[in-house]
Amino acid sequence: METPIKLTNQDIPAVRAYIAGEKEMNLFIEGDIEHYGLENDAVTLYAFGHDWDCLLLKYYSNYMIASNKKTYDAHQVAEFLKGKEMQCLSADERLLKQIQPYYPFGEIHGTYLCRLERESFCKQSNQPSSVSKLAGEDAQDVVNLYKQIEEFAKPYIEKEAEKLQEIRNNFEKGGNGYGIFKDGNLVSTAYTTASTKSGAMIVGVATHPSFRNQGFASTVMNELCAVEFSRGRSFLCLFYSNPTAGALYHRLGFETIGRWGMLKF
Repeated sequence: METPIKLTNQDIPAVRAYIAGEKEMNLFIEGDIEHYGLENDAVTLYAFGHDWDCLLLKYYSNYMIASNKKTYDAHQVAEFLKGKEMQCLSADERLLKQIQPYYPFGEIHGTYLCRLERESFCKQSNQPSSVSKLAGEDAQDVVNLYKQIEEFAKPYIEKEAEKLQEIRNNFEKGGNGYGIFKDGNLVSTAYTTASTKSGAMIVGVATHPSFRNQGFASTVMNELCAVEFSRGRSFLCLFYSNPTAGALYHRLGFETIGRWGMLKF
């Protein structure tokens, strides 16, 4: 098996040119490069093949595949990943389907990728609750909330220390988060990651089961989007699979532009 190239900061211009054609799909790569570079402990980027058949991003124990080609050597990537600790392997769904046969017991969790343009943002009024800005010291509150939500819980219970570090690092590196507290407990939140000069990815949108159907997620998202656009972002992206959540995002002006896939381990 040909050994992939571990990219360095000198390769950043070439990486940016490689991912330029699909800005939304590759926002994680662009954001990580901007905030971490390619010579640190948090982010590593590999290129497979002399003409860069594909890229493989490692962020802690999460991996992401990117390619500007229709097909890539999935076997080579799967061989490289053998024995490595992975929480999640993600990619544009069409790319992930090419490597899925090497993980026969893994099921692809497909989601929709949405984009919101600054000019299309439908800011909501009459929000029902006050919103607090989150920072690194709120990381434990975020983790505590996610541990109580079925679709988030597993990695936050099994890898709590790593997840705490990820969230703290994200806020320190430009991530912007908001939440609603009730009786001192965080009950709803959303935050950005992979922020660049032009865009950001919204992740971790969640509300505690006991506080749903009260407009909290809408309130938090409304504040987060408004602040991000006021900071000069031209677009925001997010993933969703729940139709109820999708309706909320579409009310704010998000439009579905593609499909994203995740293999969780």
